[in-house]
Amino acid sequence: MENVAEGQIASDAYRLTFGKIARRLAEAEDFEGELRNLYRVAGFSTFALSLMWIAEEVENNPAKTEYTMDEQQLVVSNFRYAVGDLEAPPVSGEPEAAEPAPETFAAEPGAEETPEMPSALEMEMPPASELTEPEEAPASPAVSPAQPGSEADFAGLMERFVEAMQSGSDDRDHLVQAVVGRSEAFMADGSGAPDDLREFCGFLLEFLKYITENGFMDDVRVMNILSNVSSPVSSWAQAAPDGREGILAEGTEILRTFKSLFE
Repeated sequence: MENVAEGQIASDAYRLTFGKIARRLAEAEDFEGELRNLYRVAGFSTFALSLMWIAEEVENNPAKTEYTMDEQQLVVSNFRYAVGDLEAPPVSGEPEAAEPAPETFAAEPGAEETPEMPSALEMEMPPASELTEPEEAPASPAVSPAQPGSEADFAGLMERFVEAMQSGSDDRDHLVQAVVGRSEAFMADGSGAPDDLREFCGFLLEFLKYITENGFMDDVRVMNILSNVSSPVSSWAQAAPDGREGILAEGTEILRTFKSLFE
């Protein structure tokens, strides 16, 4: 990260963010713990995973003293995706192991998150809104609500939506409509979506309708709920289809009982 050329990240604001993260990681007493905190910041999970993979490569090969350009490009590309400077993470030209098994890096395995848990706004790692500070919020990729799309796309959309909610971005109204559209598409007859995803989307639609109709879009309780339900979606999407049982249950239960926080 310290040797990334200026031209690789065009925006001054994004380069500043990149430098902040690099310094924080360099000064961390618990490097792995700091990466796990970064993983939990909305939108930054893919970027954190690329750093975790490289750290594991170095740990497994102590003789490795130099990074490769492919490794550096992987980190830069995933960072640009995290801050919205790329529409999608790299899908070619990256190291073969660039997508580690999610169980290896899942944040805080076994942790019992509840709606009262701190959101990404309160994590040790600054939230994406504080990290990025862009001069102008980048335009969100166009999303067609008519097609359900892939489960990984939905997880990425949820991350971008949570990040926009936390930062108060102008994109959040567009993104909430995109999330609603994707959820309705998964709920539609014949979508082929798994039952646990359909159940999650049903409660998510109820939650989004409630907060938009009642003017709760800026409520801190909404931020906490969204932060805690987006993580299970990411973990579920990254898991193998035969290893997903129960992963969405926690997020579904939070959404099922969300009204108790507003009464």
